[in-house]
Amino acid sequence: MCAGQHRPVGKVSEIVGVGTLPAARRRGLGLAVTAALVADARSRGVETVLLSAGDEDVARLYARLGFRSVATALIAEPGD
Repeated sequence: MCAGQHRPVGKVSEIVGVGTLPAARRRGLGLAVTAALVADARSRGVETVLLSAGDEDVARLYARLGFRSVATALIAEPGD
C-alpha cells in the first residue's frame, strides 16, 4: 500500500519514491515508511538523510519527523 527507498552514498542518503496507493492515503503510511527508511539509514551509519518535498503541505508532514527546509531545488526542463 505504501513504499519508498533510500539511496546511501557514504554518510549521506536520499529518501526517494515514497508513494501511497490512493485508497490507502491519509492513514499515516507515508510518514511511517519514511520513518522506517530514516531508521534503516541511521542503522547503516548514515549521518545525513535528505529528501525533497513536492510542496509546502508535504514539507510540513516531513517536519513532523524532524526534517527541516534548508534549500530550494531547481529543475531544468527542455525548452520548446
